[in-house]
This record gives sequence, C-alpha cells and structure tokens, in this order.
Amino acid sequence: MLKINLKLAFRNIFRNKLYTTINIIGLSVASAFCILVYLYVKNEQSFDSFHKDNEQLFRVEETDLFGSFRGDKFKKNFFSFLMKDAEVKRMIQTPMILAGDLKKTFPEVESAVRIKTMYNPIIKIGNQSFKENGDNAAYVDADFFKIFNFPLVSGSSSNVLASANQAVISQRLAKKYFGAYNPVGKTLAVDTVLYTISAVAKDFPSNSSFQYDLIVPRESDPDYLGGMGQGTNSFSDYLIIKLKQGTNTSIFQKKLTDYSKTYFKAFAETMQKYDTKHEFKAVNIYLRPFAQAHYNESEDWSHYTDLKNIYQLGCLTVVILLIACLNYILLTLTNAISRSQDVGVRKTIGAGRKQIVLQYYTETQLLAFIAVITGFILASVCLPFFSNLTGTVLQLSSFSFGTIAALLFGLAIALGLLAGIYPAMAMSGLKPLNIMRGFSAYRISPLLSKSLVVLQFTICVILVISTLAINKQMHYVNNSSMGFDKDQVVILQNPYSWKQVQQSDAFKKIFYNYAATEPAIQDVTDASFNFGAYNYSGFMLDGKKVMLQALNVDYNYFSFNKIPILNGRTFNKDIAGDSAELKVPSLGKSSHSSSIRHAIVVNETLYNMLGKPQLGVLNTAINGVIIGVCKDYHTDDFTKKIEPAYHTVNANRTAYYWVKIKAGKSIPKTMEKIKDNWNKLTGNLPFSYTFMDEDVAKKYEAYLRWMTTITTSCILAIIIACLGLFGLSGLTTINRTKEIGIRKVLGASVSNLFLLLNRGTILLATGSFIIAAPIAFYLVHEWLDNFAYRIKPDWTLFVSAAIIAMLTAIFAVSYHTIKAAMSNPVKSLKSE
Repeated sequence: MLKINLKLAFRNIFRNKLYTTINIIGLSVASAFCILVYLYVKNEQSFDSFHKDNEQLFRVEETDLFGSFRGDKFKKNFFSFLMKDAEVKRMIQTPMILAGDLKKTFPEVESAVRIKTMYNPIIKIGNQSFKENGDNAAYVDADFFKIFNFPLVSGSSSNVLASANQAVISQRLAKKYFGAYNPVGKTLAVDTVLYTISAVAKDFPSNSSFQYDLIVPRESDPDYLGGMGQGTNSFSDYLIIKLKQGTNTSIFQKKLTDYSKTYFKAFAETMQKYDTKHEFKAVNIYLRPFAQAHYNESEDWSHYTDLKNIYQLGCLTVVILLIACLNYILLTLTNAISRSQDVGVRKTIGAGRKQIVLQYYTETQLLAFIAVITGFILASVCLPFFSNLTGTVLQLSSFSFGTIAALLFGLAIALGLLAGIYPAMAMSGLKPLNIMRGFSAYRISPLLSKSLVVLQFTICVILVISTLAINKQMHYVNNSSMGFDKDQVVILQNPYSWKQVQQSDAFKKIFYNYAATEPAIQDVTDASFNFGAYNYSGFMLDGKKVMLQALNVDYNYFSFNKIPILNGRTFNKDIAGDSAELKVPSLGKSSHSSSIRHAIVVNETLYNMLGKPQLGVLNTAINGVIIGVCKDYHTDDFTKKIEPAYHTVNANRTAYYWVKIKAGKSIPKTMEKIKDNWNKLTGNLPFSYTFMDEDVAKKYEAYLRWMTTITTSCILAIIIACLGLFGLSGLTTINRTKEIGIRKVLGASVSNLFLLLNRGTILLATGSFIIAAPIAFYLVHEWLDNFAYRIKPDWTLFVSAAIIAMLTAIFAVSYHTIKAAMSNPVKSLKSE
C-alpha cells in the first residue's frame, strides 16, 4: 500500500509542476526560517551550560539597593507571564567578605569564587605596552578553574593560581604577546603589578558569558585589603558558589534569606538614615542558576539573552509556518476540482476513507520532506547573514548530526500534519455518487477560502505596520539631536590610571599643546566619562531618595560640545573657586545625603527639580554652588529619559580625551598623525579610541537587529502569502474562463474585467486591514514602551500599510487576471 501511495504521490507532484513549485518554495522558505531560529535558540540555551557541575553552580545576588534612587520600575510586557524572574532587577555585585562568610557558615557551600572584572587594563611585556579593550581581564579566586570547565593548554587547574603573583593567559594573548614561544614562566605587568605566567588557557568558548584572556588571583588586586576592610559596605565582586551534590536549593534559599537579615542588619540601618520617612527594604540574598544568569539583564554581566526576543522569534516562526501551511491547504483544496473524479473512481471500486486519507497525506508528507531538505540547504547558505543579524556566532559544526537530523525529521512531520491532514480529510469525505455525475464536481467552500486568505493577509498587515513603525522609530532616533555635537569626535582613553596623577597631569598639558598646533584638530576637551558610561551620587531631595549623574568635565566642555548655557555661566580657568573644594560648615538638612562641595553646572532637569534656586550661593539641598544651568542633553540613548545631572571640574579625574576633527579633513590620515604623536608623547603607551557617533550607534544595535529581523520576517511572510494568492488566482481564473469569454463578447473591456476579477481580492485585503489595525496598534505601543522618547503612531502609518498590503495583493493576482482579460474570447468559449 505504501509503495502504491508513494508512486501516486510522485506522479501527482510532477503532474502539477506550477503548484508543486509554489508549495515547495513557500514551505522551504518557512522551513529555512524555522531552522535558523532553532539554531539561534539552541545556541542561546547552551550559554554557560557546558560546565560539568552546571546544576550545582549559582550566581549570588542581592536586593537592588539603589533601584528606588534611580526610579527603576518594572514594565510588564506581553510575555511577562513566561519570564518568571528573568526581568527582576537585583544587584550582582557582592561584598568581598561574603564568599568566605558563606563557606564558613553553610556546609552546603562546596566552593565560592569571587570575580572582579578589570576594565581596559594596561599590560606591559618588557618595553612593549598593550591596552586590552573591554572586560576581558579579571581577578578571580583560586578555585576558578576547579568549578568551571575551561581547559588549560598548559598548567594544572589544581594549583594554577596558588600564589598571588601567578597569572593565566589565553591562547589568543599568548600568540599576540609571545608569538610561537611558550609564555609559561615569563613575566608581565598589569598596570603596576608584576605577574608570572603559570598557565595558558584554551580560548573560552563563544557560548560562555565569561570571555577572559587574562586571569590573576583576587588577592593581587591593589585595593583588596581596603575592600575587605569595608565589610558589607562595599559591593564589588561577582560571586559564584558551587553547592554540594544533593543540596535542596529551596531549603538552602530559605536559610540564606534568614541569614541575610542578620548579616546585612548594620548596613540596612545605615541605609535607613538616607530615608527616615519610609522603612528601608531588607537586603536579601538570592541564588540564580548560573546557566540561567544570562537571561537576566544585570549591570556589567557580559552576555545578555533577551527572552522577549526569543519568544518573539518563536511567534514569528509559527506565523511564517502557518502562512505556508495555509497556502498549501488553500491551493490543495482549490485544485481539488481536477482530483475529485479520481477520488470518485477509487471510492466506487471499493477504496475506504482511510485509504484516501493515507494517499493524500503521503503526498503532502513527501512534499514536506522535499521542502525541509531544500529549506536546510537555504538555511545553510543564509547562516552567515542570520549570525550577523542576531549578533551571535552560529555554525552547523557546533551541532551534532543527530541533532540536525532529528530537527529536520521532526519539522517535516510537523509540516506534513499541519498542511496535509485537513485537505486529506476533506477529499476523503466526498460522496462518490455526486462526484461521478458529469455536472457535479468538488469546489472549495467560498467561506473557507476567504477565511484563509483573510487570516494570511491579517498576519501580513500586522507585520507591515510593525515594520513601518520600527523603521520610523529608528529613523527618529538616528536623526534626532542628542543635544550635543557628536560628529567627527574621537574619544581617546587616558593611557594612565587614576593613581598615576603626576604622569596624567603632565601628559594632559603636552597633549593639549599638541592639539592646538595640529591643523586637522578643531578642539580638544576631557571628561571622566564616555557616552552611556557615567557615575551616580545619591541625594535626599524633598524627602525622596534620588540618584544624580555626576559628570566631571574640563573647562571648555560645553563650548566643545555646543551645549548652550541657559542661565549663569560655565566654568572659568581664571576663577580658582570653580575647581577648588568648598568648605561647607554644616551639612544642614542634607546630613544623610551626598555632598558635592564644588562649584557645579546643572542641567535643566536638575535645576527644575531643585525648584530653580538662586545661582552663585551654596545650595543646602546638594551642598554645592550652582554657577550655571545648561540645556538638557542626552548622556545615554533614547530608551532612557534625560536624568538630573551636575558637572564639576576636577583635573585629576580625566579618563577620556574628546578630540574634534575639523570638517573636510581626512579622518584616517588625522588619526595616523594623532597616533604617531601619541606614541612620542607617551613612550608608546596603548592608543585606544572610539568615535562618538559609533558609540551612540552601538547603543541601538539590539534594536537595529530587531528591526532587520522584523523587516526580513515581513518580507518572507508577504512573499509566501503572495505565492498562495498567485496560485489561487490562477485556479479561480480557470474556473471563470467561460464567464470571461461571454463578458468579452458582450463588450466588457480589459479594465472592467480586471476590476471584476480583482474586486474580491480588494475586499479581502480591506477586511484584513480592519482586523489587523487594532492588533498592530497594541503590539507597536508595547514595543515603543522601550523608549523614553518615541514617535506617536499616526494615521499615516496605517494608511501606508493599507496601501502596501492592497498593492501587494493586487500585484500577486494581476498576472492571471490580466492574462485572462486579454485572452481571445473564442478560445475561452471553445475551452468549455
């Protein structure tokens, strides 16, 4: 029976080449998208789950102490019910003493490893200096290589960090610093501390949240003793603990909750002084499975997987598969008129309904296997593009043959069931007596066909509206003023650390002198921060806890960035008080708040928050003298509101030099000149830089990727839907061949026939838009809630989507309708 059904399936597939091609294209594209999304999701799920004792590893977190200061609020979204505690904001920095205290107190804790990331360390090998950008160096405890499965190329994980002067480097750094030579036993300096390389680690895998190239003992941190002495008043380290085998995590979590009430009692009492009106929230300790930590958006954690994007991609996959399956169902049922006689004959000679169902399902399943194999080839070709789109490293070699085979087989079976069961059941239910009559044949129910078309196009219209809204928002973001001049601005990292005050001051003077003599440089200034990376200070204003941005700048910062001063004045080198620390006799009502003790320039937001106070006098709310008010500008991206901020001048806090290159000057050539002089001025210290406009753009990378994803999904969905309409219009036109011939004989023009044949399509597209508009409106508003500054979806957005959907639908059916309208009516009448 199976052999006969396969023969019939092959015969029918190759007999209807046009509709077979349409179905294979639709199902293949949908399959390719599904395969790519599956690979992406599996890759994200694999993060940090490759460690041997993965189920025993947990990240330690605490109650977010400063969320109320910053005004952080939890925003619900459509997928919140699936997120569990992934969106809960907690602190992941812990006191340095907590690791040892947990090990002493709880026998369940087998190991506790502290990790403190070093940002942009300067590494010296002999006379050469290197500056590693990012967070790829860290201080860790000795058990790091015992609880994590990061293989060592040389050295032993049991004693690799046994002494405070040992260091482990990655293969990448070993090759970069030492070439083909064995680095073990060699020395290097990190800032001012000397280390001996005791081992070389294999480069950390791409699906690890940690991507460290340099690892040194935690105790070698120059600030280690000071941090330990602060007890629970300092939060600086990630803490990963390994629980003993068989530990009940729920019971242990309750123990930690009780323990934290006593452990952080003194700290809580200190924090209570910041807010005497409200009872301070207790500090609790929480455990999060280490392999799930990357799903939580935590400050400074290196990898973040947004579960909302995972669920949204899953929904898009289902939508595209649904459209492809609906296409197949629609075309199969519409084309059933040519197959109904075959069903009648088979039933007349004794075939049962089960046999008919099996025959049609076999045909669909065979087509599904062909489509999935084609889709896999297409996915393999598109994998580099999709990897770039999602910002991940996806390789088929990372997945076993069994995993891929199981995926393809499961997908083919699912497609066969979704697309094939209903047409098979519908065809097997036909009555042979009615079929065999010459005047009767099977025709698809108009209500069913119209419902399927409306469902398809409703989905497409939703995607079109979403795509237009996302593109419009990103266009608004990219073209809106940040409040400062970001074009042709280079951000150079200070080559000296905070502790190298004399060297930093000396370099600043000679670098400013060089910049003044370089024709390609328009201006230079410096600051303690870069775009999106700033410090906060806590204050009590009107009985409320608030966090203010603390921005240390140079005297010409505002003129450099073209930020207007609305009231008062800016900083002046000739006024000594602008940079000197103020002697405040009494902290007054702000005794529990931070004290600025400097002359400051505030932004509009802070000035209004303070009640527009008098300038030039001590402001007791913040214990600083406000000398000026600048216009609000963005220190972060448009997802965040402009926060209250104050600026101070402190020459010893230069972290970045901001260099403005003159318009019309060659940036590459100018950068080469700056680098040559930098090397001369610093003695070849690392030259690390970024461009301000690129720093701003990076803040929107995730949203730009999502815009591209939605746009791509929309195009795929529309293409698949149009393929279905194309095939459906062809069959519908064939069914109306005689009618078209009669109308032409009676004088109907080509335009009249075109409108007549497309009227149904226009009505269905209109109905789809009416259904889709409110759904799309809700989804667009949900997405736009991510931005503090956003567009307002207006009628033009929806009208544009309606026009696009209408033209797309008409275009899809135009070929067959125009061909039928222009055909010779004599041939049309002879065909009957």
